[in-house]
Amino acid sequence: MNVRNILILTLVLGVLAGGLWYRKATRRGENTLTADSLHSFVSPDLTASVDAVELARPGNAAVRLEKRDGRWVIPALGGAPASEGSIARMLDTLAALRGELRSADPAVLGDYGLQEDQAMSLTLMAGGQETARLLVGKGDFRSVFIRQAGSPEACVAPGAILGQLGAQGPGLSPQFWIDGTLASLPRETVKEVRLKAPGVEAVLARRAPSGGESANATLEAEWDFRLSRGKGLDKEDMEGVLAVLERVPVTEAVHPPQTGPNFPTHRLEVATGSAVTVLEGAPEGENGFLVRVAGSPHLYRMASSVAARLFPAPARKTE
Repeated sequence: MNVRNILILTLVLGVLAGGLWYRKATRRGENTLTADSLHSFVSPDLTASVDAVELARPGNAAVRLEKRDGRWVIPALGGAPASEGSIARMLDTLAALRGELRSADPAVLGDYGLQEDQAMSLTLMAGGQETARLLVGKGDFRSVFIRQAGSPEACVAPGAILGQLGAQGPGLSPQFWIDGTLASLPRETVKEVRLKAPGVEAVLARRAPSGGESANATLEAEWDFRLSRGKGLDKEDMEGVLAVLERVPVTEAVHPPQTGPNFPTHRLEVATGSAVTVLEGAPEGENGFLVRVAGSPHLYRMASSVAARLFPAPARKTE
């Protein structure tokens, strides 16, 4: 057999082998994972009507979220506002969650961490009635075992749901669900900022754009700065407050609220059109800074670095 015939035979055998591999790879057998073979846990209709969520883990206090007057709150933190975005993402993830059946034998549920006394429980409620309850067993960020309460069917699902539930650590905490934005006052809406803090009082007021309504009017806002008490604070310090006001971040809700007799030591009045938002707070030693919206029953901790920008202190200027 000459070289030409050997090459032709090799090519034919390669084509045949490739065809057999493709047929085997694309054959839908009983063990092939398809969209139809995946298990759904919660229907979108149920998640759309949910007005309470409860998370519980053996040996852990339950975390409950409730919708009151159209807003999600955290009862354990005195009704502090919950993160609407976090809850919406969690419910959307549950509605889209699919799992692959691994076992329907109740005798092996313990192997998956899915016994009632092992698993984390996720309960959805509407109108005071339980609409769905899932048990979440062993897993990590890659995959996790889940079953519906009352069913022996253990399924494996994407582990990303653990992060949505605040369940990646050893315990559950209502703090995971707080609304981490105390206030949001976009720069373009701010008309005036008044700061009153130890040793200083200052005002930053928006100046009307030059040129009135003409085409040559200055587009960027200009600010007038006035320091009425103290020294060591300048216009740049006060303009830095505007950036923090875009989103005022907090790290933890303090419940019950505990403030000292001198609280607040710092006060920031922000005028936006006809509304005035007042933020007030005081240092809390090494723990950071306590802050709240004036008149609100909810008190929060804020990082000291953020508080230093929101309530700027006079700098000691060198001669």
